Amino acid sequence: MEVFLYFCMMQSTFHPLSTTQELPSRLNNPFCYDPHPLCQEAARQVCNYLAHTSLQAEIEQGKMLGVLVCLSAEGRLGFLAAYSGQLGGRMDWPWFVPAVFDYLQPDGYFKQEEATISAMNEQIATMEQSPALVSLRQNYQQLSTQAEAEIAAYKQMMAMSKQQRDALRQESGNSEDLTRQSQFQKAELRRLKQRWHESLVQAGQQLQPLQQAIATQKATRHQRSDLLQQWLFDHFTMVNIHGEQSTLTTIFSHTPQGIPPSGAGECCAPKLLQYAFQHGLKPLCMAEFWQGRSPRMEIRHHGQYYPACRGKCKPILEWMLQENFQDDKSTTLLPEVLYDDQDIVVVDKPSGLLSVPGKSSGRSVESLLQEQYGEIHMVHRLDQDTSGLMVVARTMAAYHHLQQQFLHRKVSKQYVALLHGEVHGRGIVSLPLRPDLLDRPRQVVDRQHGKEAVTHYEVIDCHHGLTRIVLTPHTGRTHQLRMHCAHHEGLAAPIVGDNLYGLKQQKEGPDHPRLCLHATMLTFAHPVTGERKEFHSEAPF
Repeated sequence: MEVFLYFCMMQSTFHPLSTTQELPSRLNNPFCYDPHPLCQEAARQVCNYLAHTSLQAEIEQGKMLGVLVCLSAEGRLGFLAAYSGQLGGRMDWPWFVPAVFDYLQPDGYFKQEEATISAMNEQIATMEQSPALVSLRQNYQQLSTQAEAEIAAYKQMMAMSKQQRDALRQESGNSEDLTRQSQFQKAELRRLKQRWHESLVQAGQQLQPLQQAIATQKATRHQRSDLLQQWLFDHFTMVNIHGEQSTLTTIFSHTPQGIPPSGAGECCAPKLLQYAFQHGLKPLCMAEFWQGRSPRMEIRHHGQYYPACRGKCKPILEWMLQENFQDDKSTTLLPEVLYDDQDIVVVDKPSGLLSVPGKSSGRSVESLLQEQYGEIHMVHRLDQDTSGLMVVARTMAAYHHLQQQFLHRKVSKQYVALLHGEVHGRGIVSLPLRPDLLDRPRQVVDRQHGKEAVTHYEVIDCHHGLTRIVLTPHTGRTHQLRMHCAHHEGLAAPIVGDNLYGLKQQKEGPDHPRLCLHATMLTFAHPVTGERKEFHSEAPF
């Protein structure tokens, strides 16, 4: 009977695939890949399935889906499907692999404790909005405002009195009475401040018990939330390729942050591999793809494939697959030196070359110039996939001078880009940006915590669904131009070849295999002579 139930479960999650092409020899790198045709076929089947279910409306709101092509122990080819996080408030939809740990069961500890914490939130909100507390806070604020106004008025009177005394001293030369007046006013100011201090202390003492009760309740809520999160991570027991088990708490204990981020273990890739390892399936290839609307802060395109996220998934997948994944972007590219003297070097960086050494490669503009010139100081950077002009300092004095020019926006930069989509005219894009802390180096739009990012654009030409454009950044945020072009609140036209924010299948075409973004103009003052230097480089696309 148990064998029969196991077979039925496998039938509902392990979906058959047929192919005449050669199977992959090893599982692809989940953080850097092009989707295998078998994964693309599996993704099509997932979309066809969802189109005939009640889940389609949920998917249209935006969801990351994933597939893992496997071989069964009997040699049958098939695939598993997963969705990230929850779908319609559930983690146990049939046809998809189950959650590693389903904490959404109504009668489970997590939901019960979550309900308790929610009740505490409501209680705190009620306490903060109580008429007694509101009245006492208003009274304290009024007293504080009155105190500031009265003390300021008295100080102003004292200043006017001092001017009058100074004038009288010059006329009569008798200053004894005037000195006593000054001393009295200073003493009266001290008494005034003391009276108001005592009034505010008394008003604060009336507030203190109510505020302390709220602070105590918040501390208890925070403690219970932390304990619940810890409990959750302790119950996510992962299985690796060798059949070994470990909790998320243990897996992330070796990372710089030391603890798992929220949502760890709930993405597609860990769920897919967990099911495969638990059921004796051999993974062949995997891919994740987005369906539906893009999130408000991120950039995700319907039907596009994306790598696994790094913050939540990289430690888990490296432990599950017992492999350290690195982006292999080694290159023999060299920067072209356009100008050099004893103080600076100006280079034209090719696409694909790092500006400074990375974790997986030491080869960069900085390292190559150090080999040629010795002392080198990097003043600014270009993304690895962006080409174009850079100025590099050869002395510390030149470095500081150029750095100040960048800081005070006295350096002019222009970029040429080729965009997917039609954009017309000219204008300004202003979208605040910050790093996606769980998926670096991706950036997100965040109007609350993001930093100001401003770009001026002017279209050169537009035809055949492509737009050539000049971009002038007025700030220097990471991926600013790429985000401003791709985001739906910006130009809504991603740069051709942008594998982070763009349309990846277009990148693979023969005409534009690279990111079509080039720093074409750079103007600055020479750090020693003060001469205005201007350099140009034609875009190679």
